[in-house]
Amino acid sequence: LKLTCRFLLLSSFALEVASIFVSTVTGSVLLGHGAQSTAKSILGYTSPLGLMRHHHEFEYLTIQIGFLQGLMHWLAAVGIDMLIPQENEKASSRKMNMFMASLIGTLISWILAFYNNNLSFYSDYAEMLKRCASLFVKRYIVWPIRPMSLLYVPGFFVTLVLGWRALSSLSEAEE
Repeated sequence: LKLTCRFLLLSSFALEVASIFVSTVTGSVLLGHGAQSTAKSILGYTSPLGLMRHHHEFEYLTIQIGFLQGLMHWLAAVGIDMLIPQENEKASSRKMNMFMASLIGTLISWILAFYNNNLSFYSDYAEMLKRCASLFVKRYIVWPIRPMSLLYVPGFFVTLVLGWRALSSLSEAEE
């Protein structure tokens, strides 16, 4: 459980950093067009989010998914930390920790249900994940090869191998 908690905390941090980075760059791109071009380009859209979805759908999805998934990873890590028995823990403390872990798990479920109920362009969170993955492949794993893909595609596969090794050795680490 400790390694799972650590993985969730680190992935939460990475997801939140990605969300902040993409939202900052996207905001700069949108503001860089100036007031006149932004006002002209919004014609035909019923909302600013409609404009974002049409012209910057990948960025919109990355921001939304990065934030929500990072939040869920962080909450799950806190809940799992509550489940880990502490040395010399009293029965009353153990009961409180179990209650808090259950509360956090329920909160995660409610947040996801609330999010699914209030989506504008997608039927549910799973559809958002599928669409984001599809857009990522179309945008970043394409021909002709983009120069930066020579760095991040191999890096992605190295990360997968290292992650597999780390996660497949969990039973050894806990012995």
